[in-house]
Amino acid sequence: MIEITEIPEDWTQDQVKIYEIYSKLDKSNSEAIDELEKILNRWLGELKIVSWNCNGKFREKFNEIIEEDADIYIIQECEDPAQSSEEEYREFAGKNYFWTGNLHYKGLGIFANEDIKLERLETKGEFEHFIALRVNDSFNLLGLWAMPKYVEMIHDFFDANGDLFDENLVMCGDFNSNVVFDKKHGKKNHTELNRKLESKDLISVYHDMTGDEQGSEKSMTFYQSRHLNLPFHLDFVYAGKNVVKEFKILDHYKWLTVSDHLPLVFKI
Repeated sequence: MIEITEIPEDWTQDQVKIYEIYSKLDKSNSEAIDELEKILNRWLGELKIVSWNCNGKFREKFNEIIEEDADIYIIQECEDPAQSSEEEYREFAGKNYFWTGNLHYKGLGIFANEDIKLERLETKGEFEHFIALRVNDSFNLLGLWAMPKYVEMIHDFFDANGDLFDENLVMCGDFNSNVVFDKKHGKKNHTELNRKLESKDLISVYHDMTGDEQGSEKSMTFYQSRHLNLPFHLDFVYAGKNVVKEFKILDHYKWLTVSDHLPLVFKI
């Protein structure tokens, strides 16, 4: 449950009263707790974000991921809602989203709740599957889907847009990369990418929270052809130290029925 050590000065008496009710609820009343936590998180400025490579046909899968009730969804391999014939998918997307891709049925989309302010940031170079946004006039968000040449493309984006990278950036998506593949990418490998990001005070949230070494991850995010014996850790969230408050990789037993990647869920 949410514990507030100091009530925000700008809270009204009604907000304080609702928090007091919430803090006294029986933990078995999970439905009431969940609903009040959504309200409290909005008041506290906390955002829940999901990053997921849906493995295509997102129009048939979005109902699965919205059960997470996130504020922002960063979806790789999804269709362009503006060109979709599926009315329910267009309704999910609403008007508060950005999408990019050279194939209308497989690109990168960032979808947000209507009360969240998204502003597109200008970036340099031609990078098809990168979207940089300013969120709620508070922080910058970079969603990406690294296509061939995979990590080398991320290096190229970094080199072209170095000013975007600082502790105020949250960067996430399907990197299609890991240090175990370093030898395939010469000087533009994942180890070198980590060095560049760390020089900008950006760290891998998973590795920081778990203590796992890069390349020796205990939890995987991708299963090639959905085979449990072909696991890799290819999806990442990078952010400044202590920016991300919670992080998890969702359970593979459910998600491998709909994709070869597992969703990353985190709060900032």
